[in-house]
Amino acid sequence: MKIFNDLVLKFEKSDWSKNPEFGVIDTILELHPEIYGIFKFEMAGNEDINNFGRGDTPTVEQIVRAAFYKEIKGYDYRELEYAQSDSHICSTFIKLDERKPFCFQTFQKFISRISEDTLHKVLVELVKIAIEEGFEDISKIRQDSTVVKSNIHYPTNNSLVWDCIHESHRLLSHLKEEVEALSFIDYTKSAKSTYFKINVTKSKDKQVDLFIKQLITFTKAINQVS
Repeated sequence: MKIFNDLVLKFEKSDWSKNPEFGVIDTILELHPEIYGIFKFEMAGNEDINNFGRGDTPTVEQIVRAAFYKEIKGYDYRELEYAQSDSHICSTFIKLDERKPFCFQTFQKFISRISEDTLHKVLVELVKIAIEEGFEDISKIRQDSTVVKSNIHYPTNNSLVWDCIHESHRLLSHLKEEVEALSFIDYTKSAKSTYFKINVTKSKDKQVDLFIKQLITFTKAINQVS
């Protein structure tokens, strides 16, 4: 397999071995230059850009490669401009060849003309080629977790105990939907009342008594889940 042999040579260099996804795409693009033709007319508009480019204008190949790099890394155009100088793998993948990095306005001008559907279709074709060559195993999937901004309450002892009681009830409720014969005691009503009383009670002694009561309820809830 020519793709495999070419890829092995690339992976002998540490930059590519640490960035296998770019190594695979680079090898496929080298062996399938017809892919660039899919983008050319969409990017060019009424302007004359070609496969060679000028000193201040990227080639079709460089624009396409920059678009792939930006998409995979999730960069904006300013981050893409910085990566050309900061990342050796970026400059290698985009094929700057010792040329001065292109400004973000230049890439934005051409990449923004590429429709999302076109880029998606080409990415799918690249994955198909990678599957055919044995580089991708579609029997497995890898996902990264996504952090979502949300409001949380301050984690006091009282709130944490209440959260555990509430979560215990939620889990048992879901389990009952699958096991109809399951029966359990709902401790959330009394626990919620105690939770609010602890928050509003100013007397430390009363707070202690109420919290001990809550801990007993908490133990019952946990034992019930167990």
